[in-house]
Amino acid sequence: MFISLSILEYEQILSENIDILPKSPIFIQILKLIETGKISFIHIDVMRPPLIPNRITFPIKLIEKLYKMLHEKISLSFHLMVPDPILIVNKINRFIPKEDRAKTLVTIQRESFNSENETLDAINFLRKHGYGQVGICLDLSTPCRSISEKTVEAVDFILLMTVHMGRGRQKYVEGGTKKIKYFSQRYPDKPIWVDGGINLYTARIAEKAGAKTLVIGSFITRNRNPTKTLLELTRSFDE
Repeated sequence: MFISLSILEYEQILSENIDILPKSPIFIQILKLIETGKISFIHIDVMRPPLIPNRITFPIKLIEKLYKMLHEKISLSFHLMVPDPILIVNKINRFIPKEDRAKTLVTIQRESFNSENETLDAINFLRKHGYGQVGICLDLSTPCRSISEKTVEAVDFILLMTVHMGRGRQKYVEGGTKKIKYFSQRYPDKPIWVDGGINLYTARIAEKAGAKTLVIGSFITRNRNPTKTLLELTRSFDE
């Protein structure tokens, strides 16, 4: 099981301390979590209205700073919950050189596009610009049929929300488990990622349903001892 650590809960503090990031206790905590060797990716939830109403997270300036300070330590995974992902990608292309994009992951929302062709065009755009891992995400309320077989074939992984996107600290919705089973059984060779309400209990549910990577945020980052919590979680997968 792979873990992608969502740092959404830290975003505001990171933004406020952007000029002194290396000295920020929160940034130091992120480094400690990376140093455990138990995290495969740092998950950056980029949100913009109107796809996520009244919410903006991870401004480009902060993304650039995090990239410069983390990219040699761990792969970054950008989850673009935005109406125009190409606009965001064009901006991050300015500071992520092409040789580094091969180890950078980008996930786009199916809900950002009006048609399958638009979705495929965006995936092809990301390929053209050298991104090594491209994913498609489906919000909790969006039906499975919204992602066609053609789209599945075009991406490297499928990210399924088990909460409603754009809001943190939500509880895992059991209905999301059905989607995990659906896609993992229908496309057994396509890795399934799961994001939302993951803890010691729901991690097992998602794993049994077919998840290969878990996006985990507040369960770790809001804990009094994030490192201990992470290690307990990863040990549970071996039991």
